Amino acid sequence: MIAPQTSAWPVRLIAFGCFASCLLVYYTLFSSASYPAPHKAPRPPTSAFRQFPSQTHTKVVFPKDEALWPYWVFKSAPFQPPYFNTIKNGLPVADGYLFLTPKTEGEGHGLHNLPVVMTADNDLVYCYNQNQSAETTDFRVQIVDGKPHLTGWQGLMQNGHGYGEWFMLDDEYNKTTVTLDVNLHNTLGDVEPPGFLDYQEHEVTPEGTLLVTASNLTTADLTGLGGRAAKYVLDNIIYEIDIKTNEVLFTWSALDHFGPGDSKLPLPSRLGDGSERRPYDYFHINSLQAVGDGFLLVSSRHLWSLMLISRTTGSVVWTLDGSGQGGDFGPSPKEAQFQYQHHARVYNATGYRMTVSLFDNHNAEDTTSKETSRALLLDLALPPDGVEPPVVVRNLHRGLEAVSKGQGSYDAQLGNGNQLVGYGRIPVIREYGPSGNPDDVRWQARFGRNDASASYRVSKSSWSATPKAWGPSLFYEKNGADRKAYLSWNGATGVEAWRLYDIELGSKLRPLGWANASGFETVISIPHYINKTECIIAAAVQGGEEVRLSNKACYGS
Repeated sequence: MIAPQTSAWPVRLIAFGCFASCLLVYYTLFSSASYPAPHKAPRPPTSAFRQFPSQTHTKVVFPKDEALWPYWVFKSAPFQPPYFNTIKNGLPVADGYLFLTPKTEGEGHGLHNLPVVMTADNDLVYCYNQNQSAETTDFRVQIVDGKPHLTGWQGLMQNGHGYGEWFMLDDEYNKTTVTLDVNLHNTLGDVEPPGFLDYQEHEVTPEGTLLVTASNLTTADLTGLGGRAAKYVLDNIIYEIDIKTNEVLFTWSALDHFGPGDSKLPLPSRLGDGSERRPYDYFHINSLQAVGDGFLLVSSRHLWSLMLISRTTGSVVWTLDGSGQGGDFGPSPKEAQFQYQHHARVYNATGYRMTVSLFDNHNAEDTTSKETSRALLLDLALPPDGVEPPVVVRNLHRGLEAVSKGQGSYDAQLGNGNQLVGYGRIPVIREYGPSGNPDDVRWQARFGRNDASASYRVSKSSWSATPKAWGPSLFYEKNGADRKAYLSWNGATGVEAWRLYDIELGSKLRPLGWANASGFETVISIPHYINKTECIIAAAVQGGEEVRLSNKACYGS
């Protein structure tokens, strides 16, 4: 007798049911899009969410090698920002975060080379790590399309100039880049440049355009400066770019208006000898700013000069010479003279007067001046008549005696009227009070050793963001009967609290407790009698709502 055949459909249905159940469990545990559903922050905590003690996790590494500067380390993040050695005088400082691009050379090269946002209380807020192979400068907040964006330059640096691109990050850290679509001759040889924008300046104008510079390798007559063999120079070119279309709207060439014979930079120097591989960087634009309706303020480091140029014709309206000759303003008193300056900015410009701030390095790689670098604020009478010289409004340098051979910045008007000075290759930041009193140093931070660490510029402003591309990071550890959860969310500025959930494979998330967020990395102590499982997950709370889940973390793994 032939046995009756059994249908395969029941078996298939059972198998499919098992597969669907497993898929549902996996999705429930590891998808952060919809589970757990948002809860109101427990204030006071409900019975499901008891409060756990929490505090900022702080650990500073002090290397045995004294050549290396101390740095922060975290359990839940790989960053190692430099430690701020701070001094305060107790008087009010401006609100906002500090934005800097620490760069370490020599023995500590690469240790602290990622751009950071820090608090004045020495805590990390955000570390930009989206392109760790590139160098970054000019990291600051600018307004684009009416909204704050975090902007900066990234690329390759070489002998005082660079090749790269400009980027901006919105309040979710979505990244947009702007490149320069031109054909320039570079000094990289067989190396393909990552872009043609120089690292010096990237200023967003009120019209929504971008002011940048680039360097073009070309030839010029240098026989009177460096001999017959020296003939190559860098022509600094200004570009105004439409941010949305990348269209070039304005171009200005330094070589069309100033020759190598105007330069104060020795030839040869550490920055170049006039050869094709090491051209003479005779002009060196390091700051640009739109002034009024139709002008640009240009800073030429190697001419020791500021120029006002027409934004339409490119003609030079006037020149302020820092050497003492004064340019169109006539001879300048010694206290108003400057050399190798950086970061020139205009305040209170009218048709009759203008206030200009700058960081006066007064030193360079090849000088033996040893004059103290300083923040300088000058008042200029307009139009210049060659008779009325610049007047010193503020001269900030006392007590530091810094000789900064490169870089530096000066913001003469923070939100509360205070002033911020970054000393470039002297890794010191100072916030002065609103007056011209050089002894009123409200806050000072050192983040490295002289000529071994630097930040091209430093700025201070407000910033609010919630990352979209990455979520919170959780590290969980057990030490005897103690259990601790370490939580951070790089760049998130609004996290109020953390909710913890107990998690085991095959089960739902079980409310465990909550804790106040504190600092960049919050450490939460979990009583041993509460958590009987090995794995937990956390939710960030902002505005009373859960906004993002962390990774799953297990102790011992």
